[in-house]
Amino acid sequence: WFKEAKSVDLDQELELLAIKRGIEGIHCIDESAYISLNVSAEIILSGLLSDIFTDEIAPRIVLEVTEHSKVPDYELFRHALCKLREKGVRLAVDDAGAGFSSFQHILELGAEIIKLDMSLIKDLDKDPARSALTSALISFSKDTNTMVIAEGVETQEEYNELLRIGVGNIQGYYVGYPMPVEQVILYSPSF
Repeated sequence: WFKEAKSVDLDQELELLAIKRGIEGIHCIDESAYISLNVSAEIILSGLLSDIFTDEIAPRIVLEVTEHSKVPDYELFRHALCKLREKGVRLAVDDAGAGFSSFQHILELGAEIIKLDMSLIKDLDKDPARSALTSALISFSKDTNTMVIAEGVETQEEYNELLRIGVGNIQGYYVGYPMPVEQVILYSPSF
């Protein structure tokens, strides 16, 4: 849908609609929880998000910018983020370790969260090189006061290795499958 919308210059409209739909249930979930939204660099640069995130919900929003998303000008991007960050919106670099920009997003954007791509996490319990790279990123996160979330955790063994090297936040089928907000309200991981 997004590719088709872009082909007829409706990509920002579709993305804004998806963002608005994504935050509709925020008042239904625990106030200590936040909602992560995948966003393009273009939508952040447009300035259109400032009107969507009220002062009330902004601190509960994390914008995920994928490493696959090209940021044409980091200085302009940081400036566009300023108003959102003043409201309390946080930034995550999504798919870290997988994108064309390598780790440039991590260094340039000063994100509060780094989400390690599942290509790095898959079978890291069996691959010392993956484990070592993940461990190095954990060390970086401690030095920069950045939260790390491992994406795509699917097995007990991957989870145990992540715990061993210091990753305390995970996402993936091991802890749960995507679900409607009505189920999220009642969800409690069983590990």
